[in-house]
Amino acid sequence: MQKIYFHDNKHISEKNDQKKAISVKQINQKRRLDINKLLNRVRIEKKNENKRKIIFYSSVILSLGLFSTLLTIIK
Repeated sequence: MQKIYFHDNKHISEKNDQKKAISVKQINQKRRLDINKLLNRVRIEKKNENKRKIIFYSSVILSLGLFSTLLTIIK
């Protein structure tokens, strides 16, 4: 019985006398990169990261404040 395996985009048969390897051709397209677009993307990601940090720290401070108020009310 012949077993067939697909690995790394190649077809390989288990039989030693009938080995077939078919590779898949990948099309490489040249792309133009604009440095200004890349720099703008980095700036936007940095702003978004700063916003996330501010929201995270403010939520931590708010939760600690609410927790401490709850503890003072319970005592």
